[in-house]
Amino acid sequence: MARNRRVGGRRALSMKARCKSEQVTMTSLIRIAIVNVLIFLALLAFGELALRSAWTLKSCLKLNCDLRRITTLKVYDVLAKNIGMTRFDHRLGYVPREGFNGVGVTIRNDGFRLNNLGMVPHVTDVLVVGDSFTFGYPVSNSETWPACLERKLNRGVDNGGVNGYGAAQSLLRASLELGKRNYSYLVFSVLVGEDFERDRRSYYLGFSKPALVRTNNGIEWSAVSDPNRPGTRYNPSRSRLNRVIGYLYDRSMVLAAVSRLMLPPFYFSGDRLTVAHPNAADKDAIVEWTLKEFSSLEIDKKILLLQYDVELFTDLEMLKEREKILGTANALSLKVVDTMDVLTKLDPQKLWLGHHTPYGNEVVCEYLFQRGFH
Repeated sequence: MARNRRVGGRRALSMKARCKSEQVTMTSLIRIAIVNVLIFLALLAFGELALRSAWTLKSCLKLNCDLRRITTLKVYDVLAKNIGMTRFDHRLGYVPREGFNGVGVTIRNDGFRLNNLGMVPHVTDVLVVGDSFTFGYPVSNSETWPACLERKLNRGVDNGGVNGYGAAQSLLRASLELGKRNYSYLVFSVLVGEDFERDRRSYYLGFSKPALVRTNNGIEWSAVSDPNRPGTRYNPSRSRLNRVIGYLYDRSMVLAAVSRLMLPPFYFSGDRLTVAHPNAADKDAIVEWTLKEFSSLEIDKKILLLQYDVELFTDLEMLKEREKILGTANALSLKVVDTMDVLTKLDPQKLWLGHHTPYGNEVVCEYLFQRGFH
């Protein structure tokens, strides 16, 4: 009996010791977890501050000092339904919203971006079309290259650029505008390496659009895709997880960089649907078709302006497309102003901040003015 009691007592003590040991181990693990979380948060805060400071310094070195990422918490806005400055259009997919005024952008009542407040040219006879490089993202109304061109020419320049447009889509807008009023000049701006590919898509960054498709009759425009399909700007598809990731993305440059590496572009925003049309024509065929259409437009003076992402000057696919464009334009006797000739000679940090800086737009404007209008 006594022996059994001693054995039972030892077992009880052993169990107590084991429980105490497990409690100590659990406490240690909790402490370690807390310390690791605090270290992670500290590193995240340090990385966030470093990235924001570096981004701000880089913008200042490019003569366009932008303090937004130091003065505000929110740095992106992927969950915003960014359709305010546009409206749906049954021919083009979307167009600038007439009368829009905000965030440094003013759209006139005729759908063109305002150039220069207080300046009234004696005649408006220049139409320019293109994508965001023409529209002037993200600079102010007076800092776009069409605004600069208007000042240099002392004649009105209608800025028909639209963010996200493809090359042929821009030309389609030009043909529609040429049917409404008379112009003496048409400047057709193309972002080499990007715009012709966009014309293969029925959705681009959440916007529905027409695509150039191959049919039995050759290349033709498709109908504008359904704007209410889930994943468009008009009908965003957002799960709870997407909302959480999007919320963090909006407020952290570090987490945004990590998510861009791990997830498809704008996966979590739910409103950046990008889809190629199943019958889309190939890009080389679109280049030829578009430039032939441009050549056939009935207007006195036509200028093909080639623009570039200055960070892609050594990209082989872009250079191959450039050669295709130049060869086709030469065969059609088109007047070409190729800004690569001037941009490669200048400091890219002064030219570029996601798009052209105000200085970059001045360079494009001056080169176009000298080579296209003289």
